[in-house]
Amino acid sequence: MAYYLVLGEVPAKEELDYVEFDSSERVMILRNTIYEMKKNTFSSIDRSDLKLWKVDIPFDCENDKLKMLDNAFGTINIKEDLKGEKMLPGDEISKYLKNLPPSSIHILVEPPPPATTEKGLKRLLEDSDEGRNSKRAKPIDPNIISTARKIMEDIMKLDEDESNYSNPKKLLSLPFPYPGQKKPIDRFAINDNGFFNFMGRKEFKNVLTTINKFRSGTGYMKLFVYGTVGYGKSHILSAIACFLFRTGRRVVYIPDCRQLSVDPIDYVKSALFLAYHDDDAKINEINSCENFEDITNFCKKLQFKEQLYFIIDQMNALDENDNTGVNIDVKTQIRRDLDKMANHHYYIMSSSANNKTMLHLMAKQTGELKIKLFGGFDEEEMKEWWNSHNPDLPAMDGQQIRQIEDITGKIPLFLNFLLESGHKNFEGALEHLNQKLNSIIQRPMTKFSEYILSKGNNHNWELHVQVMSSFLTSKSPPLGYGFDDYDHRYFYIDDNDICHYVCGLARDSMANYLYGKDRMEVFVDVNWIGSFKNNPSVKGFIIEKACLASICRGGITAHQVNFKVGRRQFFASLEEINFSLSEELCTFYLPRKWNQKSIDGLLALYKTDTLYIAPIQITLDKEGHSDSEGAFFSCIWPELKSKIPDDLNTEVIFIWITRKNGVDEEVEMKGRQLRGKDIEINPDYVSVVTGFANVNRDIDRYLSQV
Repeated sequence: MAYYLVLGEVPAKEELDYVEFDSSERVMILRNTIYEMKKNTFSSIDRSDLKLWKVDIPFDCENDKLKMLDNAFGTINIKEDLKGEKMLPGDEISKYLKNLPPSSIHILVEPPPPATTEKGLKRLLEDSDEGRNSKRAKPIDPNIISTARKIMEDIMKLDEDESNYSNPKKLLSLPFPYPGQKKPIDRFAINDNGFFNFMGRKEFKNVLTTINKFRSGTGYMKLFVYGTVGYGKSHILSAIACFLFRTGRRVVYIPDCRQLSVDPIDYVKSALFLAYHDDDAKINEINSCENFEDITNFCKKLQFKEQLYFIIDQMNALDENDNTGVNIDVKTQIRRDLDKMANHHYYIMSSSANNKTMLHLMAKQTGELKIKLFGGFDEEEMKEWWNSHNPDLPAMDGQQIRQIEDITGKIPLFLNFLLESGHKNFEGALEHLNQKLNSIIQRPMTKFSEYILSKGNNHNWELHVQVMSSFLTSKSPPLGYGFDDYDHRYFYIDDNDICHYVCGLARDSMANYLYGKDRMEVFVDVNWIGSFKNNPSVKGFIIEKACLASICRGGITAHQVNFKVGRRQFFASLEEINFSLSEELCTFYLPRKWNQKSIDGLLALYKTDTLYIAPIQITLDKEGHSDSEGAFFSCIWPELKSKIPDDLNTEVIFIWITRKNGVDEEVEMKGRQLRGKDIEINPDYVSVVTGFANVNRDIDRYLSQV
């Protein structure tokens, strides 16, 4: 077997193919075999006109020969430039092909020049301006051309000072640089005049500086921009497109690959109309393009005259796992067509999340430029966002502001949900924000983890749990992890090999998920317990999980009763709680929903003919939960009591877990009469206050440090 490439088919790495042969046969047999394999490509060529060259061009690493095949195939001298050896038709194949390197192009197939055949001459004529313009093209929609020219007119009024685009104090109104009808209104708030607001982002400078490193033929020509969900990559790239246009460069801006995949030809042509808004001849050429091959040929001819800047956003829509309703084969073909179209020009690609293609490219040590954009606003950007939007938001104190910043991770997309709530009070706005974030984070995230669990590979599942624990506690990932072990939309690993979650709701959702899977070891980890030091707004959530997990592990003693947990059961409603009367079996009933009303857990122990029931309330501020006992006995106890036989001796111990120990208090039964009936308000019970140190000393230790 040998790898071969037809000269002129680019990119070389993607057009590479292989051929099987018998070394004892003649080269002409090999030539004929390749001809049959590429019959459509060589339909206008006689097989005897094909020339085969023996070459050795590695394709698993960047090198000058490979670049030459992609960028200068029209002027290449195979013998001199590529050290090629012509394979004579009458020779045995073994004379040329033996001991072949495993990752190299071995055969270069040289077709005859196009003009040497009648069909080739016709194609050459069609590729000329005269030939192309002679095609019958559908009339150009005058609206799209006028729209393109209006957009460019507005762009030329923009500031040419690049520092304004990187300054968070600047709120710029930019024309959306795409003239087609299908604009990404799900990601951009575009007004009736076609403008969107752009708050200066510091990463704009980094992206622009990187693009300015492009050099045709002798340097970088590709840039990959990758990042977590909601960072604002699309807004930065659209602003980049405006700035490049403003500074005299021609840009082909494809803002949405989902829409591109629906009608790729017209979508790309619309972008090209904006790039050549001022050139009627080019507009006519673009309009006459009927397929991607025509568009590719149009762009290829430009390479020696000027370099286009292709900006392709949302490339994750072309990934096989992205549910866009478009056939996988169609997506694959579109990716290939985009690569060919942009091959001789500057190529900027952007993607979010779990795009396998981009993850592979970001991990490879290739010659392309790469930028990773993780998380959300930095401190200065966040401050300016608050200043800009305060009039549209409910009044908030410092603690509430920190709570919003934690939940959203300072991510622009998530913060926008707060703006759209329309609530005048903080509680209503927060509830709306949580609902929106839960719908776009919690369900997809847990679906990702459930998929790993469903595959039944215990090793992969355990590794996933370890990796997610590292994200929750900001540690380095475990050895042996891979890209498939976590959801890249909501979690990332920085250049120092430290794990991060993008926002508080992602953290809480994953913590609740692992908690619901009974992975209590995550929450007794000292890294989990200590993580609230850097984020006081989530202190209660972290301590609650740590306390419950610690009780699962070591039990708790209250009023001289030792509750040593032997069984754990999660419940979503009280109907799921059924008390066991197995001797000395202690069951810990844990609510699936965090912040369950009035209690955080419920212990039940049957011992020596007595059922001990111990509701648990965990709090940093007992006074702020003063009604928890009353709420338990009015809302929960009546239903629990109905599950207990009347003749069974029952003792209730209400356990408070808080900062310091208190004195046990025996509370007598209270009741009242209603319509002549005695109604129990509460039974006899004991109220116990125990300190965090009695549950887990690490909790008390870290609390004493803040």
